[in-house]
Amino acid sequence: MANPGTLNHFRVRPAEPQDCSEILRLIKELAAYENMPDAVKITETDLLRDGFGSHPFFYCLIAEARKDDETEGIGVVGFAMYYFTYDPWIGKLLYLEDFYVMDDFRGWGIGTELLKRLSQATLENSCSCMHFLVVVWNKPSIEYYMRRGASDLSTEEGWHLFRFDKEQLIGMADGQ
Repeated sequence: MANPGTLNHFRVRPAEPQDCSEILRLIKELAAYENMPDAVKITETDLLRDGFGSHPFFYCLIAEARKDDETEGIGVVGFAMYYFTYDPWIGKLLYLEDFYVMDDFRGWGIGTELLKRLSQATLENSCSCMHFLVVVWNKPSIEYYMRRGASDLSTEEGWHLFRFDKEQLIGMADGQ
């Protein structure tokens, strides 16, 4: 948490190709926080190819910060990774894939600024809403989003999330 006596400086900006190593670091930190440290399979090369080519599969906002009492400069302390998709019932929407701010930088307003920028992107692209998942045991995040007016579709609409892994996809693609 932030020290109330410390002046904190941060900025949020669109990610650039040279940020891939920091994005991957934060993805791994988030996976560790969610008790899934071995789940991250992507590399910096994957991020570079998939997010910064002519047809990006994702977009990313980066939060950089520096404490007034630190002299080593600005570091990447948070990120929001998202993409646009389509729901046949409601139309265009922004899907927030990952949202993370390092522990020492929570309480600075970084999460609020990231959500502001995500909301602006949602509206600027004429999307009807923003969807995202939160692991069921992560009460602080659930409360954070609920305080800001998010709806919990798992309780309100009773949806279950499913996934086909690559093995199942290969089998189905082969007609099995």
